[in-house]
Amino acid sequence: MANGHSYRIAIIGGSIAGCTAAILMRKAGHQVEIFERSKRGLIGRGGGVTTTSDMLRQLAELDIIDEDFPSSPYSELHMSKVSDEDGDLGRCPLIRALDMNCVHWSGLWENMRKRIPDDIYKRGYELVSAENRDDDVVLQFQNGEIVTADLVLFADGYNSLGRKLMFPEIGLEYRGYSVWRGVVPESEIENGDQLSIHPRFSFRDQQGSFICYMIPDRDGSNEIGERQFNWACYLPVADAELAWFMTDKDGKQRTGTISAGSMRQDQDDELKALAKAQLPAYYSKIIGQSQNNQLQQIYTSQLPAYRKGRMCLIGDAGIMVQPLTGAGVFKLFSNARDLAHAITENSDLETALEGWSVEQTRIANSILSMGLDMEQAFIWNTIDLAKADPQECERWFDRSINIAKEYSYFAT
Repeated sequence: MANGHSYRIAIIGGSIAGCTAAILMRKAGHQVEIFERSKRGLIGRGGGVTTTSDMLRQLAELDIIDEDFPSSPYSELHMSKVSDEDGDLGRCPLIRALDMNCVHWSGLWENMRKRIPDDIYKRGYELVSAENRDDDVVLQFQNGEIVTADLVLFADGYNSLGRKLMFPEIGLEYRGYSVWRGVVPESEIENGDQLSIHPRFSFRDQQGSFICYMIPDRDGSNEIGERQFNWACYLPVADAELAWFMTDKDGKQRTGTISAGSMRQDQDDELKALAKAQLPAYYSKIIGQSQNNQLQQIYTSQLPAYRKGRMCLIGDAGIMVQPLTGAGVFKLFSNARDLAHAITENSDLETALEGWSVEQTRIANSILSMGLDMEQAFIWNTIDLAKADPQECERWFDRSINIAKEYSYFAT
């Protein structure tokens, strides 16, 4: 370590963000402990995750993931819409270049987790409170244990307790739409001719959109026939409809997510009927086969900073951006990498944390702004892709989305 100081660092949350931060902080010579609320671990959570080839390369170079970690790459986005004149696959008047790599969430987490010693990854630790003191932070857990650390990194996701403790006046902003999503084993899909394409379909006669892409299976196989078809529908859901929309099969009203297997069957059937009416038959048929689907409300948040005292935010615990941006892995990695560099290279911790916070806030706001443009273009005000000519679609796309210079999966 450049400044000769090894800090005691407590990381709240043992998901992808927490594991990334732990690996990088340990490499920098700091003493790290992860405190994960779940007692059973996180295996099996999530479906597909998108990022760029450059992001995967950086993760591998720092030994955060294996050098040969599997992904399904896509080099084009096909902007499309169902059309009565264009058969089962709809019409695609616009293709944009991409650098997008799709990975399996559980596979990514497991690949990171194996790099972290079991004795520093503590399960069943639910945080109750955190208090900044002059030179440390005191953490109290529900099991009664009290931990003191020089620095605390909250990597506890979109519903972060750390964010609430640091900025209690700022809540999440519901974006007016939710995502209905699922996965289908490729082996169950009769005709796989279109699976090499990454489309985004706008709906036939209402706002919203649909995407799909292939991901390796959880064991890492990228062989044709062994992959998984990951799909998602972005559905406008008004505030007044949320209570019913987010009620699970047990009659319990959920906030944020209804996990795989917990959706009401009548709701899943109703949404499959919607997909059949709004999407090309090829894709609606695959969705019709999908089981144990899940729902996710989409939120954003805006924060004045990424730290308060010696408490810092990592990944979705910080400024929440839209999943449309595909920036989740980039954000958590750059948060952790830049923080490790800042506290290792700067002998004054206060100066290091403040400079890091300012820069992370700036970057997140830039990506958030791009996400606002993407919401308008892909959900609320999409050009009529069934009728507009290709040149008109190109002009519409270029004026609609201001690509963030810090990160994007759109190839430049």
